[in-house]
Amino acid sequence: MKNLILKIMNDKIEGLLRHILTFLGGYLVTSGVIDESILMEVVGAITTIVGFVWSFFSKDKKEDK
Repeated sequence: MKNLILKIMNDKIEGLLRHILTFLGGYLVTSGVIDESILMEVVGAITTIVGFVWSFFSKDKKEDK
């Protein structure tokens, strides 16, 4: 049950992160700071890196118990 709750929370946090990055990226695109193709690459890269780091640390904590 605890694993299910953690998975749901992880999915919600990842979704929230994607929405925040898309919002901030949209602001930068409309301001002319970056273009749309760069936005998609940056958002994808950040979510991939955060997912990897999150996975690494969550598995590390499970092994400590």
